[in-house]
Amino acid sequence: MSVRGGFLIVGVDGLGRPTGDVTADQAEMFDEARLRPKLMKWLPDGLEISAQVHEIDGNFVALIYVAPNPTGCAFFRADGQYEQPGKGLKVAFREGEAFFRYGTESTRLNQQGLELVVRQRVEQVRSRWEDEHAATYRSLAEGLQAGFAGQRVSRGAAIEFNLTLELDILTEAAIELLRAGDDIPLRRLLTRAVPEARSLYLSGNSGDLSRLLDRLACLAALFLELERSEWFRRTVATMLSIYGLGFENEPQIVDHPPPAAASLWLAIIERVLGIGSFAVRQEAWSYVGLLAVRRHPNMHQMYVSWIRHALTMAARAKLLTQRQASSEMDVSLLSLARETVRRLECLRPDADGDDEVILNGLAQFDFLSCVAALGNSENGNRGGVFYPNFARFRGTRTQPIAERLLREQEVRKPIFPDPSDQLLAEALLAVDAAARQEAFRFDGWEGYTRDVNRFIEQHLPR
Repeated sequence: MSVRGGFLIVGVDGLGRPTGDVTADQAEMFDEARLRPKLMKWLPDGLEISAQVHEIDGNFVALIYVAPNPTGCAFFRADGQYEQPGKGLKVAFREGEAFFRYGTESTRLNQQGLELVVRQRVEQVRSRWEDEHAATYRSLAEGLQAGFAGQRVSRGAAIEFNLTLELDILTEAAIELLRAGDDIPLRRLLTRAVPEARSLYLSGNSGDLSRLLDRLACLAALFLELERSEWFRRTVATMLSIYGLGFENEPQIVDHPPPAAASLWLAIIERVLGIGSFAVRQEAWSYVGLLAVRRHPNMHQMYVSWIRHALTMAARAKLLTQRQASSEMDVSLLSLARETVRRLECLRPDADGDDEVILNGLAQFDFLSCVAALGNSENGNRGGVFYPNFARFRGTRTQPIAERLLREQEVRKPIFPDPSDQLLAEALLAVDAAARQEAFRFDGWEGYTRDVNRFIEQHLPR
């Protein structure tokens, strides 16, 4: 199917009617987090699939989409075989073979199939070339338009520079203000952001509040990109003050957060993680450390950072749960953050929306946040200090930053300022233990590399 791409429907007969043969336990096996690792045993890394289970008149039906392989076809990476009762092993396909769909049959790649692959590759290259050049010209025109508009705003009255501007005009105007050395409009905007957010929050205007948070996140990313650390700190401080709106006029919140407050906290942290991923990709380690350990004074003392607090409150408000078929599925905080980054181009000026470096950056920022939280905590209760969201994903996304944390002082110092190797080893061991426990359900984190494990063994007390 990876030649043309297409859909597979499991649990229906030849006329498309549900058969009722798929059980609830079998339906759960079609969750992408379970299905993909199983398929990767035989199929190459470029596999792109989507799967969803539907319940129709009490019967489970699984729908699987297989996208066309970008290289034209997929070759099996291992033999596929199964046990036939009383007949021994049956080989369905062998390593190095490729199949394609011919009519209603799946057949080994032949001359006709090869010609189809070649035609599709040529068409893909041509379409991509046209799309890339068209996008370049559109981007140039839009950039010039936004730049001129930004210049007009930056040269006008300070009140014209505000959080209701379109995102591209807001960022271009901010650039012009920085170039001109005029920080008055910037100060006014950040000062007014909190009361504006309060008004939207109290009125229940979640749409405009979300747009306001988008603009603050984009400004933070811009200041990070331009290495304007003071304005980055001011913007993050403004986001933290808005985070505090969820505590206003409320008794101490421990177990049962108000839904509006939990939604606000989750929305802010999704953007914080997106900024953090960009900071990791830019190797702006001081910015990573600043984001990782922010906390609002009204948070319960058990929480070391706003990341852990927001995750817990969102989970208790059931904002991280989605119903699929007859069961409830937990949604990864990093997956939500990835969608935010995909939506906001300002959080990824260095990458396309679907580039894997974004998820790698999110996982690595989350890992560093866990280590930083332990380095800034005297709280013996690990549950209030960190949670390894990165553990749902394979260790290859996160392991490189763990190695750099040991080798490079410019990485370690902003994240774990304590010079004690023993304390760092203890922190790494705690993060690994929590990650392995979380990863058990998702076939994710499998542990550190040999070098990191050796460091832990050498520096833990005997």
